[in-house]
Amino acid sequence: MPVITRAPKVARDNQINLRATDAERAVIDYAASLVKKSRTDFILELACQEAQNIILDQRLFMLDDEQYDAFIEDLESPLQNAEGRQRLMDVKPEWE
Repeated sequence: MPVITRAPKVARDNQINLRATDAERAVIDYAASLVKKSRTDFILELACQEAQNIILDQRLFMLDDEQYDAFIEDLESPLQNAEGRQRLMDVKPEWE
């Protein structure tokens, strides 16, 4: 799974506002200082990592019997378009 690495500084155009207790802010600030990151970089990095995990962990498919049978048939059928599959596999997710 791709991991966000520290990239060159880029302009951040969007603002995300958070409310936190004094204790929450203190623990975040302390943890960020341990890894030598700003509060913003620390929060954004961890929030993006968790968002990626949630997106990549989607496993629930809601299908009726007909849709399920078609899904299984597609999974078990031979690969029809190897070139198209390779193009799809070469596409990098937006978060990389």
